[in-house]
Amino acid sequence: MPQGEVPLELNLLIDLLDSTFDQLISGTGNNEAAKRSNFLSKAVAAFVLQQQAGCTPEDAVAASIDGGSDHGIDSVHVATDGTLWLVQSKYIASGFGQPDLGDVSKFKDGVIDLLAGKYDRFNEVLNVQRSSVEACLADEHRKVRVVLAHTGGAIAEDRKNIYSDLEHAYNSTEPDFVRCHAYGLSSLHEFHLDSQAAQSIETEVELADFGYVGSPYRGFYGRMTAKSLAEMERQYGDRIVEKNIRRFKGSTAVNEGMLATLGDEAEHFFYFNNGVTFLCSDINQLPPRPQTREHGRFRVRGVSIINGAQTVGSIGEKGAAYFDQHPAEVLATFISLDQAPVDFGARVTQYRNSQNAVDLEDFSALDERQEQWRQTLEKAGVTYIYKQGEDDPPFSDSVFSVREAAPALACCQTISDWPAYVVDAKKDRKRLFKRAPLAAGNSSPADTYSQLFTDALTARELWRVVQISRQVQQTVTNRARGEVAEDAEILRQGKWLILHVLLIKTRLNRGQDLWLNDNEKHRLSVAIDVIANELSNVVKTSTWGKQPRAIFENQTDVQTVKNSMMAALTQSL
Repeated sequence: MPQGEVPLELNLLIDLLDSTFDQLISGTGNNEAAKRSNFLSKAVAAFVLQQQAGCTPEDAVAASIDGGSDHGIDSVHVATDGTLWLVQSKYIASGFGQPDLGDVSKFKDGVIDLLAGKYDRFNEVLNVQRSSVEACLADEHRKVRVVLAHTGGAIAEDRKNIYSDLEHAYNSTEPDFVRCHAYGLSSLHEFHLDSQAAQSIETEVELADFGYVGSPYRGFYGRMTAKSLAEMERQYGDRIVEKNIRRFKGSTAVNEGMLATLGDEAEHFFYFNNGVTFLCSDINQLPPRPQTREHGRFRVRGVSIINGAQTVGSIGEKGAAYFDQHPAEVLATFISLDQAPVDFGARVTQYRNSQNAVDLEDFSALDERQEQWRQTLEKAGVTYIYKQGEDDPPFSDSVFSVREAAPALACCQTISDWPAYVVDAKKDRKRLFKRAPLAAGNSSPADTYSQLFTDALTARELWRVVQISRQVQQTVTNRARGEVAEDAEILRQGKWLILHVLLIKTRLNRGQDLWLNDNEKHRLSVAIDVIANELSNVVKTSTWGKQPRAIFENQTDVQTVKNSMMAALTQSL
């Protein structure tokens, strides 16, 4: 990210802090800039307490002791569970860097003095809370959470060592008494998204003739009525397929076939259908519990469909009342992740969906970063679709999808095998979604998806590169309409290489704003014309013995064209 560029995540966080705490916190300082910075610093501390200690915004603000003689501690709060929270907060305007070592050391000294009962070293605001702090520390189940909250990046080892020393000093005889946490911008953004995430589903289900698997992980399976599935779909909507790779896709050949079976042969639906698979955080059988397994009721927590969204969607189309007269059943499997490894749910999802016709790009839904990018962009007024559904909005100036993003990101590649990415962007975009199988110890060089959707990719860059790609596609297409046949074909076939060269030359995908501004659009327009001219010149002045389409679908030819173009463009761009 270029120097001076403020992360989108910080701008979104600031909007949240303003809307939540504007009427509750007053910044202090000698000028407006200082007051603004102080407000945001206090708001960061209050936000962390709200999210991690579970208190109200008002209580979080009341916890502030920021001011003279605060001894490096900005907020002190005793939570309802008896935990003492001690927070130091720092607003870093750039979104990068870390708090000063001196400030962190001062915070450590303040924590030590507070735990030692040296209240005379603190200001009056802290001493107002003295009785509640003393009562907390006198409790046999006492816990202290020390938090450094800031809007920068990762903290260095010297800061980490300060907190490590604190934990070792206090936990030697009383494990888990003091725990230290450093929350930078990345963590604060996750708290922001989590605070508005859909609540997990807890429900009761009934299974007939159910079976049980006890190890290595618990699971139940049995016959579930279509009516109960229809009621579940109506009550929870898309939340019930939150972890599935696709939402209900509506009128497809397969779904129409299921609807026909439900209409004409509902009693045979169990035999014709593959069934539905659920993942859940926990599942337990409810009383009464008969000796047989003919019928069982279960309490299921954190439940989500990971295979069978089209089945449940088709059943939901009929409505629950329909099955009073046309009863149908489905094989349902519930897999508990309670004792399973962290990645087991994703692996189950991948393998269960690999048995049927599924597009490679659908598996991007298994990448939790996709949901984070979606939520981040949504807060900025942009709709990003990475999980297909029948009600997806059409592409527009503020709507795009993972399928549009992948070829644009492919043209950003500058690694040694970049020609393969540019050719695939034109010829076979599904290859861009190839991923290493989610199996332990697997390492695949064909994991093109991870090369495009990296940990370093930001929501801002994701949307900017799509905007740039759109301008290139539209400009080149419009220009081709006015060219003679040979030039028009070169432009149409070479537009992905034009995008690749443009991104190298301008770096505008790394711009500061979420939206391309007028100056950037003008710069792009000029650059596209220059690059398009050079592309035509290079192709027409060489003997290829093949049509333009074949040239731009051959990695060696693409590299040859680019090498000639870059040499000529040194002076013009």
